[in-house]
Amino acid sequence: LGVINMLSYTRRTTLGLLGATSLSHLGMPAFAKGIENRKFIFVLLRGGMDGLSALVPDDDYMSSLRLKLLPTLEERLNLANGFQLHPSFENVKAFYDAGDVSFIHACSTQHRERSHFDAQDLLEVLSPNTTKEGWLNRVLEVVGDDALAISRGVPLAMRGKQKVSNWSPPIFDSAPEDLLNRLASLYDKDPEFNEALKNARKTKMSTISINRRMNRRFTFEYPIPLKALGQRMSLDGGPGVGMVALDGWDTHVNQMNLLKRKFRELDVGLKDLKDSLGPHWQNTCIVIASEFGRTAAMNGTSGTDHGTGGLMMLLGGAVKGGNVKGDWPGIKKKNLYEGRDLAPANGVTAVLKGVLRDHLGIDRATLDNSIFPNSSRAFDNLIQS
Repeated sequence: LGVINMLSYTRRTTLGLLGATSLSHLGMPAFAKGIENRKFIFVLLRGGMDGLSALVPDDDYMSSLRLKLLPTLEERLNLANGFQLHPSFENVKAFYDAGDVSFIHACSTQHRERSHFDAQDLLEVLSPNTTKEGWLNRVLEVVGDDALAISRGVPLAMRGKQKVSNWSPPIFDSAPEDLLNRLASLYDKDPEFNEALKNARKTKMSTISINRRMNRRFTFEYPIPLKALGQRMSLDGGPGVGMVALDGWDTHVNQMNLLKRKFRELDVGLKDLKDSLGPHWQNTCIVIASEFGRTAAMNGTSGTDHGTGGLMMLLGGAVKGGNVKGDWPGIKKKNLYEGRDLAPANGVTAVLKGVLRDHLGIDRATLDNSIFPNSSRAFDNLIQS
């Protein structure tokens, strides 16, 4: 199993450095053998990811709506099917070219109120009932597999009757830069400490970058949870179902710069996930979704506001990819939901039902009655036969 190295100044590491730590020694739970040769992963992007920036429609009207909020036409990665991918998604583009990625635009749950918390709860429950039992836990009741969430607590989507394990990387809050400067001044006469502090501050690790635009705080350049999940799921007897929730997708202000970084983080994290899964990649389906999309037009602070239709991504060797699926409602004002949002043309549950039926073998009656009661049709042709 690979090693995740994490190095930063924290309140617990002022006088030392956090060394490389093997996942096998971090108290992670052991798992029984899951569904043979099949892996399913759900990645939730909390905050309302702007799908129109991730997968840009090849439409001149888009530029008039977004002004300078989008990468130039020359920078975008052409998918030759009426859409262009954000240039930060270099690895995702390679997956797409290999037939391992599908996109479904204009996806939505039944939520229409643009509240983060309510929309996230609905996405994680996906039931008309008032239950707080997650849809992924209902899946586990049917498939009888072991599951792992890379999170501090078990996400709502995985809560319910079936036991689910969770694990979180031992990451602590970074010390403010001014505190480090004060320590350097305080111990300026201590050669040993001063030298160690100077050397450590110059160190650049692959998983850490200093982002001076974000109040000089240390930020993770790559989402470690994705790599950690892949490493654990690839073990002999590792779980067959996994989930990761990634925060920070609420882009009301300075969206272009923020998404350039966030998309790059996600892109490299997905490459790490693929690499850590190894041969299991060929039998894996990863579903990426956010609670809603964002407004079609730019707001007054170089960002976008809470919207409706969002983007879903399916990745993995089990995916029948290299395409954009579903209905496309268009972005002209007459086609927008309430005159502002990408219309909800495709159902999140329809996508999930198609994946779970064809990838995990769950029959239609169980999907309709137990997992997603009173739901819409299932998407076809999402998974390799």
